[in-house]
Amino acid sequence: TQQIEPLVDVTEEAFDRVLDVNLKASMFVAQAVARVQIATGRGGRQVHLLSVRAQLGMRDRGYSAYCSSKGGLALLVKQHAVELARHGINVNGVAPTVVRTPMANDWLADAEIHRKLIERIPLGRIAEVDDVSGPVLFFLSSAANFITGQVLYVDGGITATQ
Repeated sequence: TQQIEPLVDVTEEAFDRVLDVNLKASMFVAQAVARVQIATGRGGRQVHLLSVRAQLGMRDRGYSAYCSSKGGLALLVKQHAVELARHGINVNGVAPTVVRTPMANDWLADAEIHRKLIERIPLGRIAEVDDVSGPVLFFLSSAANFITGQVLYVDGGITATQ
């Protein structure tokens, strides 16, 4: 979740709400899953969904809570990966840019915002759901057996340019 508020206007309540959904919920869902995975003794996988905002700030937008929650989640992926590795549990993350979903409809419906998004993305298009689900499935597959603690930026090249 996100709440766009300029830094000077952010309230503690709004900041907490975003961190609760984006970071705290991820922490405790991961903990619950890890407890079951450890108890079964069969190892497993955990894949978190982040955002390019885990690595990049957002110019001219009030994204303090959102960016810090996603940045915190990027480090949580690494921490959980090293803690759970001895149990055969791999922990990774997928961090997309804007994806064509209902959450992005308002941005994509605005021709000017849509144009600016496309200009920023080197591949020249908006991410589709399949662009994100593919990397998630990769992390869940045996092809990722030796990968843990990584965040894959599914962003059409944005993080390569900034």
